[in-house]
Amino acid sequence: MRLEQLEQFIALANHQHFRKAAEVCNLSTSALTRSIQTLEIDLSCNLLTRSTRSVKLTAAGEVFLQYCQQALDNHALLQQKLRKFSNNKNEKLIIGYSPEAIGLVPQACGKFMQQFPNISIEMKLQDTDTLTENVRNGQIDLAINSPMNPNTGCFINLPEQVVLFCHKNHPIIQNQKIHISQLTELPILATVCTNQALSKLINQAASNLNKLDSLRLGTFEQIVSKLNDCKHIALTTLDMMQKISNDQSLVNLSSSMERNNILTLELQVAKNNLSAPNVSELLNFITLEANTRPEIALAKATF
Repeated sequence: MRLEQLEQFIALANHQHFRKAAEVCNLSTSALTRSIQTLEIDLSCNLLTRSTRSVKLTAAGEVFLQYCQQALDNHALLQQKLRKFSNNKNEKLIIGYSPEAIGLVPQACGKFMQQFPNISIEMKLQDTDTLTENVRNGQIDLAINSPMNPNTGCFINLPEQVVLFCHKNHPIIQNQKIHISQLTELPILATVCTNQALSKLINQAASNLNKLDSLRLGTFEQIVSKLNDCKHIALTTLDMMQKISNDQSLVNLSSSMERNNILTLELQVAKNNLSAPNVSELLNFITLEANTRPEIALAKATF
């Protein structure tokens, strides 16, 4: 029984689907199936009940799941205790992440540093192309990226911290569901953000709508005044939601947008870093954190 098998079983228990769990574990579905079957043979009991669409844990599987979680926690604790005997007393990892991963990376890194207080982590919020390049050239150890084209299909992929709104008389609000092609045809405005992270999210949202080059910025009051022409739409951040709600001339478009409920993120790492103990351990923390979030699908890519 190997540690990676325990991690695979936890992923399968969380997703209740072989294909989804295999993607998280960076395995083929057949490889994951064989690994789980080996566990059942070694333990002489059935851990799962299988159907054509999903899997569920048996009573034995529930007991084994608790063991997996405890075993991985104990393994991490053992590594922490033994690390004081290592010659590498002060170590540092650099992780980059795109705006879409802003709800995942800090939480996973925080849990990692609680377990390994002697290892510091520098987190860098960067755009997709910069992240990929920095992983390739070794400037960062790993990255959590959203490399897929967000405009593929009919879904609108905007960061959760970004709000899209317009004037109440804008023709677009007549649609019960708003398609991305309708938005990309409209001129777009955005509020100025002094917070660098929020500013990056605004730019990311504009880029997802293919409007980054034509984006016009202004204060909230200037934006609202311009929306009176009933032609423009606007982007802002959640801290402005109260102002939008208090202005009866404005409408929040979020509830009318067709959104993709699954956020696909890619964990990018250089091949020569995969065997580095600290990087490998951080990858485990990120994967486990992503497994607790059904709205996130995490894939792995190596360079």
